[in-house]
Amino acid sequence: MKNEKTLNKYAVDLREKLGLSITEPIKIIPPLLSNLSELTLVFTPMADTSGLCINDGDIQIIGINSNLRKGRLRFTLAHELYHLLIEKTTGEPIICNNFIKNDSEIEADSFASYFLMPNEGLDYYETVNNINNWDLPSIIYAEQYFQISHDAFLVRLEKRKKLSKRDKNLFSNVAITSEAKKLNLSIGLYLPTQWENENIVLGNYLERIKFLDSHNALKRGKKRKLLLDGFKWDLVFNIEK
Repeated sequence: MKNEKTLNKYAVDLREKLGLSITEPIKIIPPLLSNLSELTLVFTPMADTSGLCINDGDIQIIGINSNLRKGRLRFTLAHELYHLLIEKTTGEPIICNNFIKNDSEIEADSFASYFLMPNEGLDYYETVNNINNWDLPSIIYAEQYFQISHDAFLVRLEKRKKLSKRDKNLFSNVAITSEAKKLNLSIGLYLPTQWENENIVLGNYLERIKFLDSHNALKRGKKRKLLLDGFKWDLVFNIEK
């Protein structure tokens, strides 16, 4: 199993490859779509599944449960990047949920935390904000800055030995939205995104279908199946959402 230092380096290397700072918070989707031409992102409601990925030749697809809270959605996307780009697993889809915690899943979780918030970034944040003790307000401000889920941030502080297991359990059970409101902070991080219950496809999936269709390489039934698989109901049935 890969150690934490190695996983942080993978995360830093990927940030640098995507042209992202290693100390600042990031938006994930734009740089991924700009730099990974074969990637398609699918956001759709999923039962008992947080995310999945498919790496099959020149087809790279990441699927994310669109009903996840924003912080968890960002974490899951980073988690799937580990399977897709670091492990480079090919063939059958990798389906991720909260019930399977093998070495691969544990590594992907750690990588996701480091990708959203590298050690270098957290060190810099602590220095600039003169943080010696992580109390609840400090935690909430920091997780809002890095846009990382509350639970993931607590796990990270415990790994850094900046938070005792007792305090981690205590802070895990707070009503986080209420605490954020008390600090006059946005609660958007802790709520589902505007894509809740939606089917969204981003990337080159539709362009591939259009290209093949323009060259008469798709039979009508095959094109219909591909569009349905891409959750483009309106294009298949010519209806408005």
